[in-house]
Amino acid sequence: MNTESRLPTKNELLSEFFAHWHSPAPCTELIKTGDSCGRVLAADYFSLCDSPVFRSSMMDGVAVKASAFAVGVPDASLWKIDADYVFTDTGDDFPDEFDAVIRIEDVEILPNGGLSFSDDLKSVKPGTLVNPKGKTLAKGSLVGRRGDVLTPGGLTALAMGAVSEVAVCAKPRVVFVPTGSELIPLGTLPARGKTIDANSVMARALLEQMGAEAIIYPIAKDDRDILSELLDKALSEADAVILNAGSSKGVEDYNYTLLEERGEFFIHGVAALPGKPLAMAVIDGKPVINVAGPPVSCFNGLDWCTRAIVRRLLGLSELVRAKVNATLTAPIVHKTGTRYESIIRLNVEQSDGRYTATPVPHWTESPADVLRTNGLYVTKFPPEQTEVGDVIGIELL
Repeated sequence: MNTESRLPTKNELLSEFFAHWHSPAPCTELIKTGDSCGRVLAADYFSLCDSPVFRSSMMDGVAVKASAFAVGVPDASLWKIDADYVFTDTGDDFPDEFDAVIRIEDVEILPNGGLSFSDDLKSVKPGTLVNPKGKTLAKGSLVGRRGDVLTPGGLTALAMGAVSEVAVCAKPRVVFVPTGSELIPLGTLPARGKTIDANSVMARALLEQMGAEAIIYPIAKDDRDILSELLDKALSEADAVILNAGSSKGVEDYNYTLLEERGEFFIHGVAALPGKPLAMAVIDGKPVINVAGPPVSCFNGLDWCTRAIVRRLLGLSELVRAKVNATLTAPIVHKTGTRYESIIRLNVEQSDGRYTATPVPHWTESPADVLRTNGLYVTKFPPEQTEVGDVIGIELL
């Protein structure tokens, strides 16, 4: 076990863990494109068709014969629909005898069905305001890249290319085991000495957001034999296991000792607050993470540690969150001289194109207030001093 003076940083811990655990290649499954939002593409996909298939109008208007405009804008007052022109909307094809489009704003429809053109209309040539075959999307062009996390826009690109089914990485199965004799499930008001198991709600949401299949076990009592049996069960049906609580040095903190005894690889403690007593192990070739029980500590362990595991199982690289530069409304307080990264939560607001950020310290504020924040900042190692008015880069949650 690491002594406190030699605890690894988050990056050091993950680097050491990944040196001992190599994620298997993701399994794949074939699903409908419309059902694949948020999934990870397991192959490259190319358009099966041209769009437009032949040609299409670039605008709402009338399709005409460009030859009628060879010597200037003609008198079209006696033109007949279907013979001299046809109506067409944006994206529509139109009969072959017409080869140009005039936008509807430059056309007046006369009572007899003839046309009058705007004085702004100067020239009409073959192909005017006409999309040629494949202009929007050419057959064979890339519409989905292996490793893409599919967004609504990505689904649209696949659909435009006539890709109706896609191979995606199977969701990693991740078991979350809430432990603690004091816990009760959500839906019951706690009596004295009891605490609602809120972490399971958080874990399910976070794991699903990460792209995993969350399997939430019922609350487990602080009993070593029960916890050992549950660990066996979880390892038999999951790709990764998370034990919640029991990671520190209390008399009923059995979880990390189970990892230590059974792990092919084991490491305990990280130089990051909150969430320092996190433990990681490889058991039966699978990652097992023991995250701390307090909700903010639990969130942090799930966010930076479990997320890294899930992304490896999906074949994804490290998550890069959007960042903004924000002006601090209060200094970020920390213990000077400690060997810890401080994971600070902040409320970020925008006004007139500028961002401000107010720290919400986990050691003075309610966990509910901390967890409702929308920004995250990890202090440098060792932590640096900050003052009101300093501008720092903040990750948006």
